[in-house]
Amino acid sequence: MFYTTRWKRLTIQTTLLALLLPTTSAFAQSISVSSGDTLGNLAYRYQVPVEQLKIANHLSSDMIMLGQKLYIPPLSEVYTVKSGDVMWKIAADHQTTIPVLMEINQRTSYDLLVGEKILVPKTSASPSTTYTVKKGDVLWKIASQNSVTIQSIVEANKLSSTELMIGQKLIIPQTNTTSDGQASDAVETPADDSTKPWVENKSYKVVKGDTPWTISIAHGIPMTELLQVNKLSENAELQIGQTLVVPVHHIPKTSVKSAKYGEYLDWFEASQYLFPINAVATVTDFETGKSFQVKRTIGASHSDTEPLTSADTAIIKEIWGGDFSWSVRPVIVEVDGRRIAASMTSMPHSIEYITDNNFTGHFDIHFLNSLRHKDNAIDPDHQEAIKIAAGVK
Repeated sequence: MFYTTRWKRLTIQTTLLALLLPTTSAFAQSISVSSGDTLGNLAYRYQVPVEQLKIANHLSSDMIMLGQKLYIPPLSEVYTVKSGDVMWKIAADHQTTIPVLMEINQRTSYDLLVGEKILVPKTSASPSTTYTVKKGDVLWKIASQNSVTIQSIVEANKLSSTELMIGQKLIIPQTNTTSDGQASDAVETPADDSTKPWVENKSYKVVKGDTPWTISIAHGIPMTELLQVNKLSENAELQIGQTLVVPVHHIPKTSVKSAKYGEYLDWFEASQYLFPINAVATVTDFETGKSFQVKRTIGASHSDTEPLTSADTAIIKEIWGGDFSWSVRPVIVEVDGRRIAASMTSMPHSIEYITDNNFTGHFDIHFLNSLRHKDNAIDPDHQEAIKIAAGVK
């Protein structure tokens, strides 16, 4: 009774605090399940872990039905209810409000069970400093000097252009640090100064027919990245002539053990930009040396890929012993002159876009640190195969 009474006393205070505390993200929305949708695909599309989709929608399995309504929660963390927990206490501990907790968890009851998992909003607030632009300054140089990313400066200052003016004040968000005190954000610098990938933000003017999806595909970046940089929701209506910030990712070449091996490149930092959606690549099986052409047709956490032609499908079957298989094989993915170490399975599944290749569905290609469908976790078998293709012990 104490907790129930206390919650009632705090209701007015909590409602007033809602104006000052984090609210649900613009990315929170409800959708209808379409043909071919799976929890894994939806997790890719909306960049929400499968576990959080299941918690928000009270799902006990991965099964979803055509036409089913699903709630896509905003940026959140998973919290496990402990003995003595009540909604007002969890809200206070996580600097949010009861209405926000109720919404992102799609709850109608305030009752909680010990061990139950719920979502709590993840705040992006961070300490910052101020920097005054000097003659010769450019964004990448300022980011490098302050050990932060270009994107973090763009977001903190709501910049729509990379052009700076002398005397302009910029907010410099402070980076998180690791246990050894080192900054956890990668510093983005031009390829001439570093072997690490770096980002150049360019301006783009919207033309007739543009959507966030078509712009992101044309520039080889995930749509979620374009939306986040420009503070847009997925259903945002663009105006002709509107100026958007488009991140351009520069991926310097890295050394390889020998010509037989591929570059050992992180999926999220590098490979997904070298092998973007709609790109065509040549895949070479590391063991047999046999090659075939493919197209990346979808996928966010790894490459969902399809054989380009029926002839390519026949080569895939031959490599895998005459049939399709979930068995993992190291491969080299060559796209625009870059050879990247990867791992592949050949089993067709789920959505397909190429219908005349004698392959019903798509197959998976994984790269360093890419994630699998079912739980958005790293697959150790794929990662070991990638090491073989890179010659990494």
